Amino acid sequence: MAGCYAGKGAVVVGYNKSRHRVCRVVLLPIDEQNLLDLSSYAVTKYCATVIYETYSWGRGTKGIFPGDAFSAERHYISHRHRCPLHVHADYTEVFWIDSGHATHRINGAGFPLRPGNLVFMRRQDCHTFEPAPGELLRLTNISFPQESADFLRERYFATAATAFWSKGKEPVCLQIDPAQQTKFNHWADALAQAPRKRLYIERFLLDLLAELAPPEDDLLPEKAPDWLMHACRQIQDQEHFSQGVDAFFRLAGRSREHVARSTAQFLGMTPTDYVNRVRMKYAERQLRMSKLGILEIALDCGLENLSHFYALFRKEFGTMPRAYRLKDLTSNVELPTSNVE
Repeated sequence: MAGCYAGKGAVVVGYNKSRHRVCRVVLLPIDEQNLLDLSSYAVTKYCATVIYETYSWGRGTKGIFPGDAFSAERHYISHRHRCPLHVHADYTEVFWIDSGHATHRINGAGFPLRPGNLVFMRRQDCHTFEPAPGELLRLTNISFPQESADFLRERYFATAATAFWSKGKEPVCLQIDPAQQTKFNHWADALAQAPRKRLYIERFLLDLLAELAPPEDDLLPEKAPDWLMHACRQIQDQEHFSQGVDAFFRLAGRSREHVARSTAQFLGMTPTDYVNRVRMKYAERQLRMSKLGILEIALDCGLENLSHFYALFRKEFGTMPRAYRLKDLTSNVELPTSNVE
C-alpha cells in the first residue's frame, strides 16, 4: 500500500497497484480542483472513486464486496486518465452525472453525457467514459447483483422493456431535473451508509423507479422517446403546469414543431391539450381533497381567466367545478338511519 496527500486537509488515499484501484478515503473533504491536481500515480492513472464520510470505496475488484448486496460509489474521472473499457458480467448498475461532460463509449458507439443524465446499465453493456478536455467528470454509481433486478422485474415490471430491461443496443438514458438529482444524491448518501443487504438496495431501486415512472393516468407507449416521457412526468408538477404549455416545450428540450408532432403521434393530442388535461386533473383532486376556493384552484393551475377554467373543467369532467364538489360531498355523506318504527 502507498498513499498521497493533496492540498491542505484535502484527501489521503491508499491504493493497490495489483488491482489498479483506489482503496480508501481516510480524510475529507476535498474539492474537484484538488482532485485534478493530485500527482499520485494511482489517482492520476486510474479513475479515483470517492465515497463521503463513512463510505468505503473500491471494495473488491468488481465494485461489490463478496457477500454485499450492493455498492454505492461516487467517481471522479479526468480526461487524461480514463476508466478502462469494461463489462459488468454478473451485476447491474445505475449512474447519473453530477457534473462535467463526457462521451459515453458504449457497445461500440459514442453518446454525449451531461449533468442530469441518468443511465440504466445492463450486465451485457460494455462501456467507458471519455471526459471533455479540462473537465472533471463526477458521477454517482449504484451497482447490485442481477438477481435484485430480476426480482423487481418479476414482481413489478413483468412486461416492461425499459430501465434495466430495455432490449435496444444502447441502455436507457434519461434526463433528470436538478430537484431529482438532489433527491437521488440524498438517497444514494443514505444507501451508502446502510447495511449492505437486499432490503436497502431494493427499497432504493423502487423509490428511484417510482420517481421516474410515467404517471399512471398518462402512460405512454413503450416506443415513445425518453425526452417526451420526461416532459410528461415533469409537467405533472404544479410548479411546471402552472406556467402553461411553454413549460412543456422547455422540459421537452425540442423545437415546438417537433414536440407538437410527437405529442400528436404518441398522445393523440396537442401539447396545449395535454397540459390543460394535467391542470384539470389537479383541479379535480383539489376539489375533492381540499377546502380551497375555486378561484384559488384556478390560479394554482395558472389560469387567471375563471371562465376559461370553467370551460376546461366542464370539457374534461362534464360538469362545472362547484357542482362537481357538491356532488362529491353528498356522495360521501352517510345518512343516519331512522329510529322511527
